[in-house]
Formats: sequence, structure tokens, C-alpha cells
Amino acid sequence: MIIRKMRASFGKLHGTLELTEGMNLLCLPNEAGKSTWSAFLVAMLYGVDTSERASAANQGLPVKERYKPWDNSPMEGAIELSWNGREITIERSTDRRVPMGAFRAFDTASGGPVPELTGENCGRILCGVERSVFERTAFIRQLGLTVTDDAALEKRLGALVTTGEDGAKSYSELAEELKKQKNKLVGRTGLPRLTEQSAAVRRALDGLYAMQDDAMRITAQKEAAQEEVARLEALEARFQRAQKAKKRAGLADLEQKAAAQETLCRELKEAAARLPEEEELRALHRSVQTAEDKLRTAKMEAAFAPGEVVRPALPQAFSGMTGEEARKKAAEDCAEYDRLRDVPPRKRWPLLLCLAVMLAGIGLCAAGILSEAGSVLLIAGLAVFAAGLVGLIAVLLLRGKRAAAVRARLHQADLIPLRYGLSDCRELPKLADGYAAALTQYEKERAQAAAQKQALETAVTAAQNELDALVNKCAAFAPDCAAPADLREAIGAALHARSRLATEQRALETMRQQIGSMRVILGDEDAPEDAEAMALDGAKIAYDLRQARQRLSDLTTALAAKQGAIGATGSAVELEAEAELLTEQIKAAQEKSEVVDLAMAALKRADETLRSRFSPQITRDAGLLLSRLTGGKYPNVLLEPGMLLSVRSEDGTVMRPAAAMSYGTADQMYLALRLAMCERLLPQDAPLVLDDALVNFDDERARAAIELLTELAKKRQVILFTCRKFGD
Repeated sequence: MIIRKMRASFGKLHGTLELTEGMNLLCLPNEAGKSTWSAFLVAMLYGVDTSERASAANQGLPVKERYKPWDNSPMEGAIELSWNGREITIERSTDRRVPMGAFRAFDTASGGPVPELTGENCGRILCGVERSVFERTAFIRQLGLTVTDDAALEKRLGALVTTGEDGAKSYSELAEELKKQKNKLVGRTGLPRLTEQSAAVRRALDGLYAMQDDAMRITAQKEAAQEEVARLEALEARFQRAQKAKKRAGLADLEQKAAAQETLCRELKEAAARLPEEEELRALHRSVQTAEDKLRTAKMEAAFAPGEVVRPALPQAFSGMTGEEARKKAAEDCAEYDRLRDVPPRKRWPLLLCLAVMLAGIGLCAAGILSEAGSVLLIAGLAVFAAGLVGLIAVLLLRGKRAAAVRARLHQADLIPLRYGLSDCRELPKLADGYAAALTQYEKERAQAAAQKQALETAVTAAQNELDALVNKCAAFAPDCAAPADLREAIGAALHARSRLATEQRALETMRQQIGSMRVILGDEDAPEDAEAMALDGAKIAYDLRQARQRLSDLTTALAAKQGAIGATGSAVELEAEAELLTEQIKAAQEKSEVVDLAMAALKRADETLRSRFSPQITRDAGLLLSRLTGGKYPNVLLEPGMLLSVRSEDGTVMRPAAAMSYGTADQMYLALRLAMCERLLPQDAPLVLDDALVNFDDERARAAIELLTELAKKRQVILFTCRKFGD
């Protein structure tokens, strides 16, 4: 088989990879998908195990989760390959949410199906081995170079030295079958179960004998209890006969009392003939109480009703005015106040004119003094100054008179808010509005008070009328009642009469029932008096009889349960026979267990013999390959049980296990073992896949490994994924 091309939608892969015949050295960096391509190839050949669950072995990620496509596309892929001279293609795709669940193999050119290949047998037919053998030989990973035991691998190795066929079972399978047989014999369903059953049967026998003894003891106790019950029943019957004689005397006395009680009831019934029924009386009593309560409540509410509404204290200036009149009067006074306060400003020009004239006179006087004709100017100046002074005096007098008039006018304006008790006339409209609102509220409250008083008086009158109507209604049986108190007393007396009549009638009925019961109990038989029986304690006799009957019942129940348990356990003969049969089965199982032990020992010896025959072949081939990989340093290896490898020390005297060697040497040992097994177990056309298997090799041994793989590639296709670059 030669793989030509792989196309994958698998994990991070979403593309193709083309391969050639022989050696394919694919040097790719980390995270380029080397391990994913390797896992994809195995999944295409052998499918995806959808039953795999998260575990420590797969680091918590089964294949179906680990390689889920990163772009959320379905997991699928195809491989084009050459097989038996034919060019075919195998495809796997997701089917009904099962990853790689759909399989198809067809001729690449024509598309015709290849019926001999199926999803189950594809890898085994193309590679010639089962999946477990392929993964332990030709599929070599960086972290999976070691080889572990596997039944299929054992069968393949065993076939090398026997018939050459792989149909026979391996040592592991045969050992597992013998182990299962041994577990059946000595496990929970084998000897322990038989031993437990035998012990259970013996315990059942012992229990059966013990229960039979208990049944005999309980039977004797039951017979004694029956005799005690019979004795106490006879004693109780004698005591009851004596009691019956005593009760007959009491019956006659009770009949006399019943006759007197009947006479009393007849008299009370005649006296209550004119009275209403008890329910009607109780209803009247409740109605009177309700009416009295209503009248009392109405009078109390009328007594505590609010009095006359007090007229609010208002300014004297608004006395007798309505709200609108007060608002109008306030508006007029405000207008008058504004008029009086509106004083025109004083004029300054007369005063300034007089001052100017006086200054002019002074100027003329100064000019007269300084000039030659000074007398004329001086006289004129004095005259002008005198005229200005007279004018100034006149202006000042007029100003004083006008100021007095203004003060009088302002005083009249200030008196307007004082009449209302205000300091500012601007508050007068607000005062008028308050007066109008208070007057309106007063009128409203006075009307409400009058209406409330009228309603309370009406309620008192209605309650009094209702009570008077009840008094009139009760006049038929209480004509002398004029007041509610008398009415209540009369209704109470009537209720008492009705209640006594009912009580005495109930007492009479009770007497009649007692007489009837006593007559039924005593019957017509005339029991004689028995003074000795009357001296007995009837309560103690009844108590002892209950105790005796309870003991008899308990013993009967215990005997029935014991007999039922004896019947459920079975007969002693059958249990003895079952115990003997179980003893024989235990002996036979022990003999079979010894035979299985002998068979397991013989199988182990045969396996050791078989390994001694195929191990040299594998170790010889592996030794030759390891010698080439290590430059002849380690020419000999030893394959031990469990696929453990050891190598001889450099001096040839000591065997050292792979675990004691360096990581690189251990990887080279197991690589040599895998390549040897590939040559022995796999057909020549099965590919060899290596995923960074040389990562722990030094340069010299890596070149030796490349040379060895190149030689192997002449016979089979080799696919080596690596992150290291190797020279020519």
C-alpha cells in the first residue's frame, strides 16, 4: 500500500498533504499539525472509537473531542492510495453526529465501489494487522515509543514460532479465560456463595428445631390461659346476675321518679303555652338590647354634638360687610392711599434764580467799587442784591408752607392702614381676601353644625320609636311592661320558663331511655339475690378477664406466627437433604479450583517456553538495528515479559533496563524493537509512520536513524514527521 494524498478536516487541519513512494521526510515546525496528521491517518484506517471516555490515559480528552475541527465543520477526510495495483480512495465523514461514522471506499478513476473494504476491516486489510498491533509497531510517536502488552500482539508473535497462523488464542486471552473460571469458582458466585448457602441452611435447621420447641411451650401456655379465661368468665357471669337483681330494685324507683317528672313537665308546658318560642324570645331580647344601645348611643352623640360656631374675629373696619364689600372697600382705601402718597416733586429753579440775582448784585457792587463811576453801580448792585434776597425769602417761605401741606397729606395716608391694624397698605387686599375666606368658612361650618344637630335629633327620635315599637310588640305576653327595663325582665323570665321546660323535658326523656335500656338489659328473667357475689370486686374481675383474654390472644397470635414460620422454613428432612447437596457442591468446586490452578501453571510454563522461542528472533533483529543506531555501542538487547527491554553494559557483564538508560538511548532501544517487530509481523506494503520519534536523538544517532529508515523505505513507505532539519 502506498499513500498518495491525504485530505483532512480534523482538529486544526483543513487541507491536503501529498506523499510519495519510499521515504517521506516532512520537516515542519511545532504546531504545524505533525501529530494531528499522524492521528488522522490512524483514524482513517481504523476509525474513531466513539465509546472512548475521558481518562488519565488520554489526558481527559478522547479522540472525538481532541480532534474536533477548530472551524466547527464536520470531522471528515479522504486518502488516495495504491493497493494491489489499484488506485483507490477511502473516505470517512460524520454520520448522524457520529464522528467519522460514515465510510466509503471506491476506485479513484471510475468511482466504482471497493466492496472488500469496510469501515470495520479497512485498517486490518490494508495494513495486515489489527489496530493495537499497528499502534505498537508501525505507528511510532514521540511519547509512545515504549511497547506494552496486547493480546493481538502476543498472537502475532506466537504465530512466528508455531503454525504461522494468527487464529489461535494468545496467552493473555487464555490466562484471562482461566482467571474468569477461577473467579467463578472462588468469587462471590462460587465457593463463597455455596459456603454461605450451606451455612444458611444449617442456620435454618437450627432455627427450625428452636421454633418447634417454642411452639410446644406456647401451646402449653395457651391451654393454661384458656382455663383461666373460662374461670373468670364464670365468675363475671355470677357477678352480673347479682348486679341484675340489684338493678331491678333501682328500676322501680326510677319509674316513680319518671312519673313525677312527667307531671312537672306537663305543668310547665301549660304555663308556657302563652309564651313565644325560645328562639323568638331570644330574638326579641337581642332586638331590645340593640334598640337600647342605639338609643343610648344616639343620645350620647347628641349630648356631645358641637355647639354654636363662633364668628371669627375680624377688623372693625369690615364690620357688617360681606366678602365682596370688604374687597371693594379695601380697593378704594388702597387707591386713596396711593393718591395721598403721590406728591409732585419740588421745583428748584426759583431758588436758583434768586441766588443768581443776588450774585449779580454782588458783581455790580464789586464793579462800582473798582470803577470811577462807582456810586451808580454800587447802588444798582445793592438794589439787585436786595431784590434777590427778598425773592429768596419768599421762595423759602413758600417751600415751608408746601412742606407742611405734604406732611399733612402723608399723615392722612398713614392713617388708612392703621385703621386695619396694618403697617403697610399693600397688605390690605390680602387682609380683605382673608376676611372673605374666613367669613365663607364660618357660614359653611354653621350650616354643617345645624345639619349635624338636626340629624342627631332625628336619630334619637328614630331609636326611641324603635324601642317603643318593641315594647308594644311584647304587650301580648308582658302587658304590665311600660319601660325597657321591665321588658327585659319579662323576656328574661319567659326565657327562663322556656329553658326550664326544655331542661325538665330532656331529663324526662333521659329517664325514659334509662328505663327502656334497663328493661332490655334485665329482661323478664328474675335473678335471685347473691350477697356473696355482690361482695366481689367487679372492676377487678373485668380487669383480670381483659388481661387473661389479651394473654390468650397474644399466645394464639404467637403460636400462629411460629407455626407460619415453621411452615415457611420447610421440613427438616428437605433441609438436611439440601445441606448434604451443598456440601457435595462445595467439594466439587474446590476440586475444580485446584484443576484450574494446575491449568494456569501449565499455561504459564507454555508461555515461557513460547517466549523463549520467539524472543531470540525479535531480540536478535532488534540488537542488529540498535547496534546500527548506536554506532555498535549496544549490540545486544533482551526482551523480557511485559515487553520490557534491557541492554548489556559496555563491559558486557551487566544487563541494564531501558528505564536506567538516558531518554535518547531508551528511545533508540524501543525504536529498534518496533522496527524489528514491523519486519517480522507486518506485510511489506504496510506504511511506517513516525511522529517526532527522533526528538531525543543526538545528531550522530539521528543521522544513523535516517540512514536506517531510508534503507527500510526501499521496501515500504516511510512517513517521518519531524521538527528537526537534517543535512544531506
